[in-house]
Amino acid sequence: TETAAREREQPRMRIFVESWNPEYGSPYNVDSEDAAPGGVALVEDAGELVFHYAGEGAAREAIAFVDGVRRGDAWLSQEHPETGDAVRGIAGTFCVGAAIADGTRCILEPAQATRLVVWGSGMSGHLPSVPGGWSWRSMSVADTAPDAPLRALQNRMREEEGRVAEALAKRGILTVVDGPLSFIQGYGLPVVGYIKTHHRSLLGPAEHRQVSRLSVHERTSLFSLGSGSYSCYLRIGTPASDAGPWSGIVRLEIPQAIGLDLAIDTANRMGAALPRFAGVAHADPRAPQNLQPVGGLETHLRHLLGDPRLAIRAVREAVRNLTIGQQEIA
Repeated sequence: TETAAREREQPRMRIFVESWNPEYGSPYNVDSEDAAPGGVALVEDAGELVFHYAGEGAAREAIAFVDGVRRGDAWLSQEHPETGDAVRGIAGTFCVGAAIADGTRCILEPAQATRLVVWGSGMSGHLPSVPGGWSWRSMSVADTAPDAPLRALQNRMREEEGRVAEALAKRGILTVVDGPLSFIQGYGLPVVGYIKTHHRSLLGPAEHRQVSRLSVHERTSLFSLGSGSYSCYLRIGTPASDAGPWSGIVRLEIPQAIGLDLAIDTANRMGAALPRFAGVAHADPRAPQNLQPVGGLETHLRHLLGDPRLAIRAVREAVRNLTIGQQEIA
């Protein structure tokens, strides 16, 4: 019929199911209208986008995976002595650790939780320790935004991730830090940033469309990100039959300071090694991008944060003790 003929002429709609649990957002958030940023240029393969297959590698070298978890335990506030405005603060906890894996076993490095009280608007203030091992370090940020203390807590965790990653790299261990290299200071070290989610197209439209064709163990040519890092896309897992084309694709960042030759070698080693650590759907809602050693490390670190109910109870007790102490002084 005429209706059936028109339906056959129309392009077929393709619908995909993202493998990630919606609570973790979407791994692919690229706006098709978003232009590629400046300062990005292909630096390998004479400026052409080429796919490089790394294979599985003959030797299974040890790789250190660094990650951190953080938790806001209680929002705090105090009155600014001059303006009378309410100043926001937060009592929070973070823990950073590392898992060293070689494909046959995974060893967790020692880790310890850090508890902080962070104040915004340049204010300061401490909480007294309470029985049970509850104590907090204090810090302040000048930012007056309501969420500034929480962002400062996050940044403090990322800084600690950078220090842990640099220490492992100095031991000669190939090190992967979960996230970009924003907080890595030792740029001469082969520390690799591992980015699971994509928020914008970094390559031109023609090259960006090619990335979804990568096979497992295959990476793109390296491209520069400004003057700090090289980057490439890598597929670490085979997508399910109903998954989107970018399922299983991650992006790596490698410091430019180590030189292009060593950066290429590092990218090839990552292409050979990382797919064997890809997450599995029945165990991780962010599979395959969230690597198995990282998933296990996150579980371990969350345990070290302690019970959140005990944490807020300790904060309340510390605030009460502080108030009582101030009243006695007065």
